[in-house]
Amino acid sequence: MAYFPMFIDVKGTAVAIIGAGDVALRKVKVMLEYEAKITVIAIDVSDEIWKLEKEKKIIVRQKAYDEEDIKDAALVIAATNDTTLNKRISAYCKEHRIPVNVVDVQEECSFIFPAYVKQGPITVGVTSSGASPVISQKIKKMVMNTLPDYYGELADSLGKVREEVQKKIDTEKERKQVFKKLIAIGEERKGRISYDDLEEVLKKK
Repeated sequence: MAYFPMFIDVKGTAVAIIGAGDVALRKVKVMLEYEAKITVIAIDVSDEIWKLEKEKKIIVRQKAYDEEDIKDAALVIAATNDTTLNKRISAYCKEHRIPVNVVDVQEECSFIFPAYVKQGPITVGVTSSGASPVISQKIKKMVMNTLPDYYGELADSLGKVREEVQKKIDTEKERKQVFKKLIAIGEERKGRISYDDLEEVLKKK
């Protein structure tokens, strides 16, 4: 069975992570990259997670887990070393339709984390749907070796002129042609494009 690829905006979204060891820390760092509002629930908390809490990047509740901790969460990640507890968290989330990831236990998950490459606003996600994480990591490295290191900057600048293109160009076909020309300029320059570049392209259209 293949998993359906879906990208969601988690900026400011309440994410509960149960567990505060090395595995939980990895998930915290991933979610911070996408600006989620993270609460970690655990009795034993690693120094690195406390450091993030002191920097006001996350909230830590040093306590035993109970269902009240996750009832308002939009996403839940179970990252404890207690199999029974992880199953209990998964069952509660599925019953209440809260997306849940139980680290390294696919059958308990309603969503899984892909291997991914992030560069500015660009994210490329790869999954083998749990069949082989090793091949997912191999494909990730192939993407990293192929994707030019300035593409994130280029995508960001294209996003900034997008509204102007939509205002000035009526048809989708013509807009695509304009963006293709802007991308070519960015590739030649190995970086971002500007409003001046857009004006030049529009003059020659």
